[in-house]
Amino acid sequence: MINRIMTFRVAAAAFAASALIAAPAAADPVRGAIISLQRELGVNTSLRVDVSQNHHYGRNDRRGQRFNQWGQSDREVSRLSGDALQACRRAVTQEAYRVGYRDVDFDDDRRVHQTGPYRFDIRYDDVEFEGRRREVESNVSCTVRRGNVAAVRGVPLPGRYGKKDKHGRADYGRYRY
Repeated sequence: MINRIMTFRVAAAAFAASALIAAPAAADPVRGAIISLQRELGVNTSLRVDVSQNHHYGRNDRRGQRFNQWGQSDREVSRLSGDALQACRRAVTQEAYRVGYRDVDFDDDRRVHQTGPYRFDIRYDDVEFEGRRREVESNVSCTVRRGNVAAVRGVPLPGRYGKKDKHGRADYGRYRY
């Protein structure tokens, strides 16, 4: 009894292997035909193999993708916005160091808005600028065009304690716009 069951299993495996090798070659990829092979191995035993065309899209296939109004796919927009975020952070940090801050801390609270095919407006909320004597929080925004930062707005100027401007008013720091 055990030998007969093993014989059916071996026969089924051999038939399935030959069917799996031959069936994809017989399938028609142009029309998407489905190949179905059925073989009876015994009184109560049968084997059925169905082979159909693969419906997974290729790497360069454009089916199933969404495009924005400038004809860019989601993957392209994601890559471009990531590059714009990095360029904006780098420009804000450079501007802060140039003004006189020692450290800049970005939170994850940011908004990215695409305003052109290669133009992004980015806004960071509550960016913390650390100087020698105090820390200042500010909302900072950037405009990035073709990977280059066109404008940085919202980097606070460091305060000048005890100083007065030319009109005699206390000057505790101004925002650069």
